Amino acid sequence: MLDWYAKKMIVGIGNPLYTDDGFGPAVVEALKKLSLPDDLKVIDAGLAGPHFLFTLVAQAATPVETMVMIDIIDFGGTPGQLTKVTPDFLTEETKVRYLDPHSWGGLKEPLEELSKRTEVIIIGCQPESIGMSEISNESDDIDFWLTENVKTAIPKAVQMALAEVGVDYGTTIISEGNLHGEAGNA
Repeated sequence: MLDWYAKKMIVGIGNPLYTDDGFGPAVVEALKKLSLPDDLKVIDAGLAGPHFLFTLVAQAATPVETMVMIDIIDFGGTPGQLTKVTPDFLTEETKVRYLDPHSWGGLKEPLEELSKRTEVIIIGCQPESIGMSEISNESDDIDFWLTENVKTAIPKAVQMALAEVGVDYGTTIISEGNLHGEAGNA
C-alpha cells in the first residue's frame, strides 16, 4: 500500500505565506503532536492539496473511507468561526469563493467523483486576513502567521476533525520535554 494511504485521512490545505490561509497546515501541525491510530493519516497537502489528493485517491486500490479536509472558507462568519460543509457547498456556482490559486470553484467534478468513493467532510474556518504574511528572515518565530482570531480556532478544529474520524480527543500529546520544560530522556 502507498505510504500516504490510510482508511481515514485528515488533510490540511492552504498556504502559510498568506496569513490565515495557513490555517489547514497549522491544524495538521497540531494534529502531528498527538498519538493517533494506525488507520489515520494526517497530511499537510499545502496549496495544491485538492488536485494532489484527487489524483492519489483515484490511484488507491482500496478507497479511503473518510477524508476530512481543513481549509479557510469565506462563509460570512466571524473570523475564527468554524463550519462543517459538504463538497457541494464549495462547488455551488452561485457562491463566490476566494480567487486564490487553490480556490475550490473549479473542482466540482473531482469533488463529486471523490465523494462517490469516499465520505468527504470539509471543516472551514472564516479567515480574517489572507494578505501576504510579513515575514522577516531574521525572525526566530517559526510559527504560522495566523491572525489571533484564527489561531484560537486551531484546538476546536483539531477536536472536530478527530471526532469526524472517530478518534477520542483525549489522545495523548507527544512531547520532547517533561511538564517542567526540561528535555525528555530519549
